[in-house]
Amino acid sequence: MTLPTLQQEIRGCQKCVTAGFLPSANPLVLGQPGAEIFLIGQAPSRTDNESGRFYEGPAGRKLRGWFLEAGFEESDFGTRIYAAAITKCFPGRNPGSSKDRVPSPAEQKLCRTWLDAELALVQPCAVVLFGGLAIKTFLSKAPLEELIGQVFEKEDGRLYLPLPHSSGASTWLNSTHNQTLLADALVQLRKLHAI
Repeated sequence: MTLPTLQQEIRGCQKCVTAGFLPSANPLVLGQPGAEIFLIGQAPSRTDNESGRFYEGPAGRKLRGWFLEAGFEESDFGTRIYAAAITKCFPGRNPGSSKDRVPSPAEQKLCRTWLDAELALVQPCAVVLFGGLAIKTFLSKAPLEELIGQVFEKEDGRLYLPLPHSSGASTWLNSTHNQTLLADALVQLRKLHAI
């Protein structure tokens, strides 16, 4: 299967609607074959859902800013950087809250085959894990303080760089120590820019 064919299948996915998790589906894909960096977050935001593109909301713009700070160009998103997430559709808000709902383990499982297929076809050199869910899924359940600022090489030969979530809902970045860890992570991201 080619990547464009896979992306067409993903865009047509209705698994979570059929299973009763979502009222409607709008699966997002953004990237081209041969992207060196594969970016994985939790799920599209409400802004992403409305725009049809990954990482367009406030947290996504901050994340894009980190990439720009590390030497990437805005045009790298969707070309050198393949943008993806644990689940492909906006999961909705938590009831009575302005915070996005974390996709359930069952939803994550329904989407995982798509994510694995994308990784297999893109064959990136490095994977950037954005936020706790992506980090726990692909790297470690260790505290962020033990992971952020480092690059990990796994048995698949790829480099994995964890980044904290940039949402204002997360207080992790309020700590001066954690801001230093983020600065270290951006140094590592700059090194990935050169691959």
